[in-house]
Amino acid sequence: MIEVYAPASIGNFAVGFDSLGAALAPIDGALLGDVVAVSPSERDEFICSGDYADKLPTDASENLAYQCLVYFREHVAPTMPSVKLELKKNLPIGSGLGSSACSVVATFAALDKFADTKLNQVQLIELMANFEAIVSGGRHYDNITPCYLGGLQLTGDLVPNKSIALPVDESWYYVAAFPGFSLNTAKARSVLPKQLNMHASVEFAQRLSAFSTLLLTNRFDEALSIMSDEIAEQHRAPLINGFSEAKAALPEFGAEIVSISGAGPTLFTVCKTLDAAKQCAQWLAQNYINEQGFCHICKLDNAGTRQL
Repeated sequence: MIEVYAPASIGNFAVGFDSLGAALAPIDGALLGDVVAVSPSERDEFICSGDYADKLPTDASENLAYQCLVYFREHVAPTMPSVKLELKKNLPIGSGLGSSACSVVATFAALDKFADTKLNQVQLIELMANFEAIVSGGRHYDNITPCYLGGLQLTGDLVPNKSIALPVDESWYYVAAFPGFSLNTAKARSVLPKQLNMHASVEFAQRLSAFSTLLLTNRFDEALSIMSDEIAEQHRAPLINGFSEAKAALPEFGAEIVSISGAGPTLFTVCKTLDAAKQCAQWLAQNYINEQGFCHICKLDNAGTRQL
């Protein structure tokens, strides 16, 4: 049996709309992501289990992981024998943590290992992005690529091999808080402006390029000082109950930045110390999340998708 884990991720990473993404690893050792298991079977069989399995369609043909299996056999490995594929759905859908990306990445990575097809990085990322588009409405790489490769990735069609890894300060902590309610990705995209004026476009290009260059030259504090989402956050914040209050309150507890993870409603902070991260997590647990929500103090998951 092949069993593969794919971690949750922060899309956009504030400053890099549709271009930056970071994989998350809770410091308590919890697996914040999905697991896919593939084993031989007399006929194709699909099982969906895990904490959030009941939120997915009961018809296998409507499940992204099963659709990945069908496509993989038809277009990549037509001689692959029948398999039992189990998706252990451990991330809530519509969370802003790359839930659909986790399912897709884990499935294709597991099938590639099981069938020994040895697809290269670009081939796998392209396969994954095609299926992520089914959910998000476009071939966005900012969850797919960090989920697959780990770390913080600058990613997109114009980027060589679809991705460039960026360094971060190893002392940084990331607090990710899912409030306990979902936000439809299509709805979160529908509130965004259809176009940007020249000033906003130039500012976005300057901010993203400066941020990436500052990280690459280990000028981490300067990078943090310009880490701001001027594209999506102002439009999505009204859709997320409690976000504006959290953004106002958390800097007092040591959050360097507070922003929306992906399309939301999960928010994330960057903190320079563990003590600050703990204080932020405590405030979020008391003021932002409900009984269905969760909050994790994380580092970046530099391993990305891997076999368990």
